[in-house]
Amino acid sequence: MPVMKISRQGLCSIAVLTGILWGCLFAERLAVTRARVDAYRAIDEIRALQLKKSMIPAATPALPRRPATTAVG
Repeated sequence: MPVMKISRQGLCSIAVLTGILWGCLFAERLAVTRARVDAYRAIDEIRALQLKKSMIPAATPALPRRPATTAVG
């Protein structure tokens, strides 16, 4: 024989609160995932900017010199 009996209203409130708890957990995981993606994007952008800043432009190639032609005659 049970000591206490849970009423229908009590069961409904437990179900609603359990649903709200699962919704909060889902929302938290979604927020953490989005934050992680944003952090990875920021790190990639910082690395790209650092690489762009450290690149040294190549010198333009020198024009080939023609051998001096001597006039015979």
